Amino acid sequence: MKKIKNLETALALFEESAIKHAEATEKGDYKTANKSYAVIVKIIAFLKERNELQSLSQFLNHSSEGVKGWAAAYLLPVLESEAIRALEEIAKGSGLRSLAAEATLSEWRKGNLKL
Repeated sequence: MKKIKNLETALALFEESAIKHAEATEKGDYKTANKSYAVIVKIIAFLKERNELQSLSQFLNHSSEGVKGWAAAYLLPVLESEAIRALEEIAKGSGLRSLAAEATLSEWRKGNLKL
């Protein structure tokens, strides 16, 4: 993984890792998906430390549902209505990302999701 030096690097790595995670999940490649998730977690920690989590909002209209879904999930605590709207849009589709979006929304609304 490239060292996260600044916000620009963090956001580029987030986008790249979220795309890789989505692709690997679709293929059933759990090793790549897990590696991509580990990078996403590090980026989220970096953004939280710098109070920059809201910068993920630029991905709420991303063409990749993987990028949009990860951004929306982590934005629930800071931009709830926008994040919910993005997750609801993904949930209208079909497949794994749709199910993940539905589960994320369900757990958030129950108060079980801690991000």
